[in-house]
Amino acid sequence: MSNNTSRYNKHLIALAISGVLLGSHTAVAQTKVQETQETTEKKKLLDLERIVVTGSGGRGQTKLESSVSITTLNAEQLAREAPLGTADLLESVPGFWVEDSGGETNNNVAPRGLRGGEGFRYIGVEEDGLPVVYDGVWVDFYQRQDITIEHMEAVRGGTSGLLTTNGPAALVNFITRKPDDIEEATIRLTAADYGMYRGEFFYGAPISDNWKMSIGGSYRRSDGVRDTEFTADHGGQLRLNLVREFDKGQLTLSAKHLNDHTTFFVPIPLRDQSDPKGIAGVDPQHGTLIGNGQRFLHYLQPDGSYKTRDLKDGQHTKFSTLGYHLDWELSDRWLLNTAGRYSQFENDMYILLNFDNSTLVNANTRLGQQDVQNMLDQFASDGAVAARYRYVDSGEILTDVSNLNGNGLVTTSYPLYSRYDAEQFVNKLNFTYEGDQHTLTIGWLFAYVDADSLPVDKWESQFLTEVKDNARLLDIVAVNSNQQVVGQLTDHGSTGYAPGWGQATAFGTSTSNSLFINEQYQATDNLRIDGGVRIEWLELDSTASATTFAQPVAGAFDSAGNDIDNNLANNYVDMPSNKFLSKTRSETETAWTVGFNYTFSDDVSVFGRYADAFEMPRLMSFGQNIHSGVDADFNDSVNLTFSELGARYAGDSIGASLTLFRTKFNDLVERNFTGSDGEVANQTIDTVTDGLEFETVWQAHDNLQLELTGVLQDPKMEGFTGAFAHWEGKQVKRTPKVQLRLTPTYYFDDGDIYLTIHHLGERYSDGENKFELPAYTTIDMGVNYRFTDAVALHVKATNISDELGLTEGNPRAINDVQAGYDYYYARPILGRTISASLTLNF
Repeated sequence: MSNNTSRYNKHLIALAISGVLLGSHTAVAQTKVQETQETTEKKKLLDLERIVVTGSGGRGQTKLESSVSITTLNAEQLAREAPLGTADLLESVPGFWVEDSGGETNNNVAPRGLRGGEGFRYIGVEEDGLPVVYDGVWVDFYQRQDITIEHMEAVRGGTSGLLTTNGPAALVNFITRKPDDIEEATIRLTAADYGMYRGEFFYGAPISDNWKMSIGGSYRRSDGVRDTEFTADHGGQLRLNLVREFDKGQLTLSAKHLNDHTTFFVPIPLRDQSDPKGIAGVDPQHGTLIGNGQRFLHYLQPDGSYKTRDLKDGQHTKFSTLGYHLDWELSDRWLLNTAGRYSQFENDMYILLNFDNSTLVNANTRLGQQDVQNMLDQFASDGAVAARYRYVDSGEILTDVSNLNGNGLVTTSYPLYSRYDAEQFVNKLNFTYEGDQHTLTIGWLFAYVDADSLPVDKWESQFLTEVKDNARLLDIVAVNSNQQVVGQLTDHGSTGYAPGWGQATAFGTSTSNSLFINEQYQATDNLRIDGGVRIEWLELDSTASATTFAQPVAGAFDSAGNDIDNNLANNYVDMPSNKFLSKTRSETETAWTVGFNYTFSDDVSVFGRYADAFEMPRLMSFGQNIHSGVDADFNDSVNLTFSELGARYAGDSIGASLTLFRTKFNDLVERNFTGSDGEVANQTIDTVTDGLEFETVWQAHDNLQLELTGVLQDPKMEGFTGAFAHWEGKQVKRTPKVQLRLTPTYYFDDGDIYLTIHHLGERYSDGENKFELPAYTTIDMGVNYRFTDAVALHVKATNISDELGLTEGNPRAINDVQAGYDYYYARPILGRTISASLTLNF
């Protein structure tokens, strides 16, 4: 309670500081206000005159002239967002549904009606025009936001499936900050009320007549928005750019290294599904079951020793890149653009998950289950008369658990470990011809991945805990009439080291080659037509092991086969099999698109597009399928088609971009649990989404601007048969029909104050649409204040009402049944936080 009060007091103090800053500058000089408004006018009109480089086959094309739906965020807007991670940042893009409640990384972003929970699938994430990860595996581990990013461009649909790999639904391009012709430097220091301290810097300067350089990066330490009792997030990145100017072009050489740790927040116990509320012992806004009580978990090995993992290591990412980018004018008509990047990935993901809601059990009821009764029967000859809980860390025996932690519950945590260790090389080569009416681009995209370890899930145990913030491990023990322990059902909290879910390993290579051609034809002064096609050839070669289940541990039994230590949980382990299976596959797919833009004037345009795109099979899927125990193969390609019709307007006081769209994902695999043993029945279905995306801005007054963005859509699932036929036409799970984001901004002499009001419509956690995730609205508030041209302060409070909204229910529920439980698992949005950043420019 004291921790919550401390956090609340910090919020009040920071908000009071913001109010003082605002109040001291409300009497402004109108001339300076007008200057501020004039310098930012284009931004207020959606920046429609910005030249965009993403999703276009030519040069010098503005957003107004573009035939794709595109959102841009400049450096100022990126700073205002102050995102926790890449997913959090993309919440500002209309049409993206973001589940960012997992922390800084390992979150979900769904484009245009696709179901939540898919990571960044179907979105091509690029840095400076090259894919960060070829097939999108864990991309937000590697793409991080700091002041070395100059701006971001996000294309929904459009040419995304044509101009990048595995981005059929969207393309997000982060453009890095390059050195200028003058020496410049920026330092940003940030602190937040949850124990986060962050430093960022950028320095750029010319180093000769033709060469320029820049260096920058960031480092932060954080206790986590949810209190884990240890430093949950720590690490940073460093980036270097060298730029060589030529008479006919520019060469950029780049390098980056990231070394970082993040913690993953999973669903927590809640009550009342129609109106979510916390339960006694668990703070739904800032709490988590993770803590020091589960920080060090011990995993039994076949030789009888134990391996210990530290949850503070969490999701540990090492990522290094070397790259180049060359733009060259071959002639007055021909341009060459080529870029390549070598990347080295090393990522260890170690997280604790929960499973179905039935694992939230009354503590006394758990002691009456069959495995406990079997333990008492087995140790009856040793005097066992009752079962008790015992804290693993202290050895304390609990005699009355009826109101344990105020809720009387126990539960089970499921540790998951995966490792990705790979090298990647991506390259593109474009030739562009610029004629009087034609712009023709011919290009080649290449991606090669060599993975020594693919991220195949490893389930090593399951652990019994109490239910409270920073829960402690529990053992179930058998006691005699003197309350002495005579036997154990569990070991160091583990209910067994042979859970039967898989210990597979996998490695392999993928080689992708794409050829594409894109033509832009200026039919008239006002009408531009464009179209293109990309053919990709993919070769996959993967080797994976199965699992050897329930192998006896060395020394667990005596020569007569008796358990030597009266501990039922430490006798068997699952382990990777020595048998390896290999699989190769060749895949060829074609994407194509056609679009147009008609510009009525300098202020008004309409555009439209139809596209047919695809996502290739993933290299990791073969190993995961072995792990799942099915006839192992790679996943199949996923195809999508979409059509859109949009209009843009930039007037003196109003700017607007509206897009009607239809998106259809074909041949998606819907994974349904069908039995208490976790048996899975996969069905191939389609999703169809009709919707309206919009970005609007109104300059209501010289000092007041209002921005409204969002999407209204109707996402449906089609193609269910058999036992799941009644799911036909249901709303795509975890996907809202309504998203609205309203941002009023008041400008004063030396800065601005703003609110961001975000409304999210109801969704369903399950495919049957029985477990509704209620609609919710959050409010953020911020103040920007410029002390001088070189010194600026940004104070921001997020979720200031401490709204309890759910981004997902329980995605690991057996039978896909989640509704009807008194207590249930779900993942709430993060609670109220406040941060302050001081930026210094030199």
